Amino acid sequence: MFYSDKPIMFSEEDQLNRNGFAKVLAKSLIHLTTTDTFSIGLYGKWGSGKTSLVNMLLDELGTQQADIPAQKRIIVINFDPWNFSDANQLLTQFFIRLSNELRNKKDKNLSQIGEALEKYSDAFELTEAIPVVGGVLSFLGKHGFNALGKKLQKGVDEKDIQKQKEYVIKLLEKQTQKLLIVIDDIDRLNNKQIRQVFQLISSVAKFPNTIYLVAFDKDIVVKALERVQEGSGEEYLEKIIQIPIEIPDIRSDKLRNVLIEKLNSILVENPEVSFQQIHWQRLFESCIVPFIKNLRDINRLSNSVKFKLTSISAEIDFADMVAISILEIFLPPIYAWVKENKVLLTGPLDLYALVRNKSQQEWYEFYSTQIQSLLDAPNYKKNKVNSEIVINFLARLFPYFGQKIGKIYEVYDMSLFRRNNQIAHPEKFDRYFDLDIDNIRFKKSEIVEVVNYYDSDKFQKYLLDCENNDTGYEFLVEVKAMLPLISSDRAKIIIKSLLSVSSDFDASSKKSMLSMSAKSLANYMIIDLLEILDSTERFPYFSDIIKNGTCAIMQSVPYVINMIELGYGRLAAKGEERDYKKVISLEELIELEQIFTLKMKEILKSYNLFDFNDWRMILYLLECLDCDYISKYLANSFINDENIVKYLDDVIGIWIGNGTEYEVNKGYQKYLSEDRILSAINSLKLSGKIFSLPQQIQNKCAAFFIKSAGVGSYQGNIPKSEVDKLLATWKNGKA
Repeated sequence: MFYSDKPIMFSEEDQLNRNGFAKVLAKSLIHLTTTDTFSIGLYGKWGSGKTSLVNMLLDELGTQQADIPAQKRIIVINFDPWNFSDANQLLTQFFIRLSNELRNKKDKNLSQIGEALEKYSDAFELTEAIPVVGGVLSFLGKHGFNALGKKLQKGVDEKDIQKQKEYVIKLLEKQTQKLLIVIDDIDRLNNKQIRQVFQLISSVAKFPNTIYLVAFDKDIVVKALERVQEGSGEEYLEKIIQIPIEIPDIRSDKLRNVLIEKLNSILVENPEVSFQQIHWQRLFESCIVPFIKNLRDINRLSNSVKFKLTSISAEIDFADMVAISILEIFLPPIYAWVKENKVLLTGPLDLYALVRNKSQQEWYEFYSTQIQSLLDAPNYKKNKVNSEIVINFLARLFPYFGQKIGKIYEVYDMSLFRRNNQIAHPEKFDRYFDLDIDNIRFKKSEIVEVVNYYDSDKFQKYLLDCENNDTGYEFLVEVKAMLPLISSDRAKIIIKSLLSVSSDFDASSKKSMLSMSAKSLANYMIIDLLEILDSTERFPYFSDIIKNGTCAIMQSVPYVINMIELGYGRLAAKGEERDYKKVISLEELIELEQIFTLKMKEILKSYNLFDFNDWRMILYLLECLDCDYISKYLANSFINDENIVKYLDDVIGIWIGNGTEYEVNKGYQKYLSEDRILSAINSLKLSGKIFSLPQQIQNKCAAFFIKSAGVGSYQGNIPKSEVDKLLATWKNGKA
């Protein structure tokens, strides 16, 4: 259920402790001794609770008058002036309203007053125009000349106006009950109607024992009066209103409590939404509270947040959704600007910033000017904010932007932003605006279930399905963001799952040129997951995986071992030790090398190294750990021509620029001669087997052939166009 902007009706509904004010005002009205017309002005801005306060006043009147004899109680008559289309109808209906209300009281004296008011109204209608200050007002209205003719037949003339008014006054002077006429929302009328209401109070309906309680935004009414008549609107009001009452400001602590109560109820209704207490506290005081001025603001904000959460609650951060809703409601130009500047606010590829090298202070001044121009737009109703307030707001909501302009309020942690579905993460940003859960590839509930509850087999299947759907990288990134929340037991299951399937991931498939592949990310994550385990558990657990490892697992293990080696400055690190990923001790690493080597020797007795997807990393590690063994193994393996051309995949590189080119390096000479490779290529070409090999192997065979067999004259790399031409010739059997 959404929060209604409908005013409260009774004192017990009061959330802002204004009931005390209503009680005092009710008591003052009951004990009012003057019999003259008395006018009370209740001043307050739109949304300040004027109508609610009026309702509480009337409720208190009923309570406080319960013990007063009926014939002495104040009679309350509500008149809504904004229900009528023009000034003439407004005045006519005012008298009809009073007349009907008094007749319905079933009291002889009150009925008599009601009839007198009707005649007074009729007398007005019989005059074609009534002179007023600043012009004339026609009262013929919708009654028209037919009604006028009927009343003229009764012998009523213009002189009856004063006579009828005096009669009404005489009756009201004898009345023991005062009339309280409540006129609310005057500030919703047009300028002419506003003036008409006050002329009604001050002249046309200036009656004894009558109290007017009028509620309005004083600034609006003063400006309206000044537009339709000469002189000061302020002075005009002072002549009419005997008691001007400014609605007491809502105490900030009370308003704050109501805000917290309503937002908390929304949070309770949506337990799946991300809520981070520290992040909430950072945003609440600086980005939310300053914009809340009244209950209407609270209701608008609460309803906006409540509506958005109905579709996407599990996929956003609560504090961020409240904050962005603040901009949408109170600063629409800034909301639109934020929506259009995702990269600027979230990074990390802000190309605009790269080409414009500015200091933090220069960026601050640059964006301050931009934002102030939005706030100064003529079609935007200012909310009494300046660029400084907005800049601080955005710096807290978007830490990347905060760093850029030199206002850092929160640690810039992209994994944290991703894990909590915060708007500050570029991949989470759009969901706060399109609110379309169908566009979210991985739902938080789904990720949590897979990470926390899937067994190893089910986890592996899920990973492979993601890879087949080209979403492996995205899923692993989400899992990586959750690492701080993963337990040791779950880490072991995920490690084994990643080791089992990462060899099936496409190492060349990347989300972007600057990102790593899903395969690389999986291998890095294995190290991160090992860090979750207690230091005493890591070596026994990982060594046991190797000892019992399948062929699939053993293809991934070398990547993990190599990363640990680099941390200790070994192998390719060439003695440059790093403080990075030393998940086991050096002694344990050396023992792990031996376990890996023995296991791979055992596997290679039954399996061909070049049948593995990741044979290059296995070969590299075995070359480093047992060079003699791998030399003998390759010598025996290269008897097979297919193994030789598969080996070319490691010694021929691919360059992609304006076109694709192949670079043949001399690394093959460690194990093979040029003639032996050419012999293998020719043999496979003649048998036709070369065309059953993967296309990349075919291309590299052709590139090697072009480079080494003197087809053309290439001192540098081999263009793919030449490779394609040669392969076509081979297929046609012309060479």
